[in-house]
Amino acid sequence: MHILKQTFLMLVPGIVGTNFLAMPAMAISFNFSFDNALNGGGAVTGVIRGLEEGTGAATSVEVLSNTTGFGLGEYIGSPSSNSWTVMGGELIAFDFISFGIRNTPPATTDSTLFFNSSELMGASFRAGVNSNISSVITGRSGVTTEDIALTFTQFTQLDDEPESVPEPASVLSLFAIGAVATGSVLKRKEAFNQR
Repeated sequence: MHILKQTFLMLVPGIVGTNFLAMPAMAISFNFSFDNALNGGGAVTGVIRGLEEGTGAATSVEVLSNTTGFGLGEYIGSPSSNSWTVMGGELIAFDFISFGIRNTPPATTDSTLFFNSSELMGASFRAGVNSNISSVITGRSGVTTEDIALTFTQFTQLDDEPESVPEPASVLSLFAIGAVATGSVLKRKEAFNQR
């Protein structure tokens, strides 16, 4: 019974550790909305995908709707800037601009999209989409942060391509073999000590 208990104690951490190793990577994504006050008006919504805590590039920036009808689609083609900072699940700093002229399908080629968290002409947390493929207005006198009304709503999703992790069955089999071998050695030792 003592050997069985020791074998069990050695096997449990391996099973628990294997389950943690097999968990898929999590990406942080944000829904966004803003009033396109800097570039002709309209209400714009979309999603930013593939962020993690800290500073890094988004894997997808997509405009899902625009009441003026232009600029719908994916903007990760060849963005000029793609930097996003997430801290404590909040998007706190960003600098993104993607000119349609620099993109190739399937990325959006008929419009330009930008996001910038720095202050310019009295407005910060700025965003805009423009039907011009090579320019966008990033600041204008009289347009305030409140006029732009940029908001982000965080959600978490599983990565489409999770990080490579060891297969649970192969790791588990290694622990099982180790536990059986240890049990066998302990059983022989106990038999030897009883003589």
